[in-house]
Amino acid sequence: MRETYVHDLQTFQNMLSEQSILVIEQVYQAMDAFNKIDSQIVNKLKEEDSYVNQLTNAIEREAYRLIALQQPVAEDLRLIFSVMNVSLDLERIGDHAVLIAKNILRSAEEGTEKIEPLAEIINGMAVITQEMLTKTMDAFNERNTDRARAIAAEDEKVDAKLKELYHETSRIMEKDRDNIHFGINYIAIGNSLERIGDYITNICERIIYLESAIIVDLNR
Repeated sequence: MRETYVHDLQTFQNMLSEQSILVIEQVYQAMDAFNKIDSQIVNKLKEEDSYVNQLTNAIEREAYRLIALQQPVAEDLRLIFSVMNVSLDLERIGDHAVLIAKNILRSAEEGTEKIEPLAEIINGMAVITQEMLTKTMDAFNERNTDRARAIAAEDEKVDAKLKELYHETSRIMEKDRDNIHFGINYIAIGNSLERIGDYITNICERIIYLESAIIVDLNR
């Protein structure tokens, strides 16, 4: 019975690993679509998102099954709740990757030219969030709380980049009012990247909770 339970817990964690790989790839694909203005990547992203959502539902169902049948306590119970919550945060990250893609698709349909200064800021935000996401899932697998805190601190850089984006977008739109609609699209993409950083910070909080049973707020 114990061997079956251990196997089920491992399978449960493997589902999260599969989801995290897909979501990390979604974020990379969204930015690839942004830089190439590629509608085919956008359509692929939208299709993959439905599977990510299915995995979230499957993880939730399995969590309830494990709790009902095995009645886990202490560390195992924290693991189950942590996996379920991390899965929800990953789903939301995937949703924002799709939102980025939709903004790109809208720009492509309107024949929008890139505004290079804004694109540069957005790519800078993307590099930080992509690295944060990959490192966070590694830290989760390693149960590394020190790394989790260090990664969460990186979110300040994302926030600073968003402020820079707002400032530069405002300057460009004031200079040429024809850029207003395009500037709004860039701000929407920047906002999605900033939200991805917030969800990554949530996952970092879960790593600390998983190891210490202490709920912390790193999103300040």
